[in-house]
Amino acid sequence: MLYALPDHEVMNVLLPGISERRLSVADARVALVERPGLVPIAIHPGDDSGQGRQLYFADIGDEPFLEWKYIYTIERLAKEGRIDFAFTTDFTLLDSELPVTDGMDPDGLLFHVSRCGSTLFCKALARVDSNLIINQGGPLQSGFWAALTDGWRRPLVASAENLDRFRRLVRLMTRRRRPEYQRSLVKFISWNTICVEFIRAAFPAARALYLYREPAEVIATVLQETTAALHARGTPLADALTGLPAARTRGMGDVEFLAHCYAHYFAVVAEHAEALALSPVNFRQMVQRENLPSILEAGLGWQPTADELARMQAQFNFYSKDDSNQTRYRGEAEDLLHGLDGQARETIATITASATGRLDRLPSNLFPMA
Repeated sequence: MLYALPDHEVMNVLLPGISERRLSVADARVALVERPGLVPIAIHPGDDSGQGRQLYFADIGDEPFLEWKYIYTIERLAKEGRIDFAFTTDFTLLDSELPVTDGMDPDGLLFHVSRCGSTLFCKALARVDSNLIINQGGPLQSGFWAALTDGWRRPLVASAENLDRFRRLVRLMTRRRRPEYQRSLVKFISWNTICVEFIRAAFPAARALYLYREPAEVIATVLQETTAALHARGTPLADALTGLPAARTRGMGDVEFLAHCYAHYFAVVAEHAEALALSPVNFRQMVQRENLPSILEAGLGWQPTADELARMQAQFNFYSKDDSNQTRYRGEAEDLLHGLDGQARETIATITASATGRLDRLPSNLFPMA
């Protein structure tokens, strides 16, 4: 499956030869000034010692990010032959002040557990032209974090240097390529939740949401498709994802491994929600369109106009992962958990129930449960 690969490998497929089109950092800085459509599209984290770290760039002009993944916008433009300038340059581009100042600091940060309504939420917000939505941006998925940790062989450190690198990367992704952009929101992939302290340290003024769901429902859905987290099993990243020694995860089945991942994400959020001003929202409330105004106001500090709200709520009529908006949303399958036997359900409950309950009861939860 192409999109289970590291993002720089995906870009080598979508844009053949990009890794050979190298620019010096000096030339890349000139290109950023001359081409306001240039944005980062992937990061090669280099080898285990950090050598060979590269930034991948493409000029996408003023094309808005409307697809449900950042990478799918790049894919569409590549297939249409609309990316005429793409290159790689050294990761050290992020080590000094950028030559451009058109990047937008995020107004909102979105963390989630997967299969919990986050795609619906972002697709809805993207229906408003003044919103710039970075939907699981490729450089932020794994490449950046792997580059800072030598493939998770050492801890992620929120040093001044690393935080500056992160801010510069995000600002390059959120360049104001369209004059109507007024606010931006960055959605991370599910396992980026373990980096929440680092991310909040970089952008403390942004509002932050955490979307979650009953883990059994998440796992049942994931097992029908796939998730990149499963590829981490038995690797150094597995330690960070589960909070367990990587060696212990090697023999785990899919259900047990994912349950430990989600329990760990929930525990991280519960531990830091108050200090990091992180507002959880359960899937049950997220998918009710009448809750959208209160989530936007309480969670992101934004009160849309009546017209903007109507456009966003219209997204709730469609299956959010169909970018053509042709598939009507029919609600969740009543037999969603049918694929999980009794042992699997018991395993999930044993591992995740406590952490899920903590999220449900957090004072910062926008819809706290008793």
